Amino acid sequence: KPPPQKYPQSSSMVLLLRKVRMSQEPVIIVQDIRDGTRKKKRARTEEEKKDAPNAILRPESSNLLDDMLYPMTSEHFLKNHFRKDAVCINRKHSNQAGNEELVTYICDTFLFGLNVKEIFAETSSENVFLWLRPPPSKTNSNAALNSVEISDPESAFALHQSGSHPAYCRAPPALEQLLVGSLLRATGLGGGHYHPPHADVVTIGGGTTLGRGEVELFISTSSSSSSKSKDNGSAKKHLTGWHTDFQENFTIQLSGVKKWTLRRGRVRHPLRGTTPHYAREGSVIENQLKVARLSCMSGTTTSQDTSAYGFEYGENNAYGPEMTITLYPGDCFYFPSGMWHKVETVEPGISLNVSLMGTTYAKLFSDALQHLLVGSDEGWREIVTSRPGGEQDATNHLESMMSRLPEVISDFVNKGGAQNILPPALQYPPIGNDEDDESGSEESIDEPSEDDGHGNMASDEEEEESNDPIGEKEEAQSDDDNSEDEDTPTSGIIIPMDHFVGPQGWSCRQPPNTNLAKNPLATLIVMEDITQHLDTVATTTDAIVSSSPSSKKYILNVNFAGNDMYESYIRVILETEKYGPMMDWYLACEAKGGDFDNDEMNTNLALQDAPPPCLFYYGYLSWVKI
Repeated sequence: KPPPQKYPQSSSMVLLLRKVRMSQEPVIIVQDIRDGTRKKKRARTEEEKKDAPNAILRPESSNLLDDMLYPMTSEHFLKNHFRKDAVCINRKHSNQAGNEELVTYICDTFLFGLNVKEIFAETSSENVFLWLRPPPSKTNSNAALNSVEISDPESAFALHQSGSHPAYCRAPPALEQLLVGSLLRATGLGGGHYHPPHADVVTIGGGTTLGRGEVELFISTSSSSSSKSKDNGSAKKHLTGWHTDFQENFTIQLSGVKKWTLRRGRVRHPLRGTTPHYAREGSVIENQLKVARLSCMSGTTTSQDTSAYGFEYGENNAYGPEMTITLYPGDCFYFPSGMWHKVETVEPGISLNVSLMGTTYAKLFSDALQHLLVGSDEGWREIVTSRPGGEQDATNHLESMMSRLPEVISDFVNKGGAQNILPPALQYPPIGNDEDDESGSEESIDEPSEDDGHGNMASDEEEEESNDPIGEKEEAQSDDDNSEDEDTPTSGIIIPMDHFVGPQGWSCRQPPNTNLAKNPLATLIVMEDITQHLDTVATTTDAIVSSSPSSKKYILNVNFAGNDMYESYIRVILETEKYGPMMDWYLACEAKGGDFDNDEMNTNLALQDAPPPCLFYYGYLSWVKI
């Protein structure tokens, strides 16, 4: 192995970078050797403030990923290691207080000072999971884990405390929304979009939002005296067996010490995790096994032994050397989906894990294809009917429909298929979720002063602002509005068409040799077509009432017929005073089932204005090559 190298982007840190490409070691270890001592505040230049990492991990920070990975930059991480290698940021300082101070803000502000009883009471989970320790005869890592689910937090805490049962639950909603939203945006998973499941917030996709995630808390305990080993009297340590996850995982060690052992898996981008270490029903094993083997059938394994591939830990499903790391308070750790790992509690404590997941390309495309098919031919909308030997032969009908499928897909591709499925609004993080929404985070960069016992914690006002749900905050309705019309189909994000400004770096300027095309997955509805069928009470909400008498509202839905609930991947309400005639012309074209171009539009409407940018951004229009 080459000797440790100094990281070129930081003169005050040493990066111990182990080259893993040749040795296939699964983990890159980065050593942060800051001494962790308290320093007085001092005046710093703007350049210093910009480049310096936060001394304390703050979930609401606009640079959270950089803060977690320091001294490695997020740019380097995403380019070289994300979804490839595990990365461990080790911060075992000479001054142990420096380690704990890195996570003090999270613990005190969001986790009640690591008070387990309060964590159980405020968890996002419906139940708290308690692991049952194996009997003395089965203390090795191969012993299957058992757990019980407790719905009552008081009972869960009593069992956790009295029986020394390690616990698992999700973090409180405020912390989960901040961490998941921030890391989805930083990594680009799901296009940076996130619909918080426990928040009253409106997003462009709702249940079809591409990005998802959750924050898990793993709470270990000291063993009771009755569970001491007869050999040496030491307390038994909680130990999992080998398993894999299908999520991308970011772990922060809040307290205690844990030892991880990892090895590379043969399946990249797994659809589901494999948990051979966990006691489970036969149906669960079958589900995991068939999904795991589906991935292996694509040629990811070279094993000749077909009895265990895809599920059990071993040479069939893992490769390269095993590697062990130890996490201390303040350490941050990323490991990709599909990587085999097992975990041992060295010292009791709490670790936090952010699990990120999202929609696959296969799911996204298949939903769009179903939308395209049911809208293009009535034969695809027909219910499957078969009477073998009679007139109804389902196989013949399906073969007839499939024979025309290449033509349908080719036409869709020629009309901008990929950009119709993934408009810019799904590729850029939600508008309104930038650093401007997180005022006060820059002050946290300053070194804690000697008299600051909580690591420069935010004021009450800062906490209240930073705990807002992650979502389209500026565009979402108020609580009063939501309480009145949360079930009304006319509520949603309102886009001012006449003054729309897209994200930095995006443009809808016409490229050379292109024509204007309408997205076949998109449709418009005039708001009045809905309100005329509603009672007077339901027509008083802001989403329905126009901001001025001369304005008009339209609902845009994109890609909605591929799921049973007909939820749109994009749904916004467009309001305009300027583009009403143009929008009505688009509606007339939709009613006729025809396409259009700019020349025809300008001829019929005598308008010289270009189409509004928001129609390109949210996926109604696109430029396609001639």
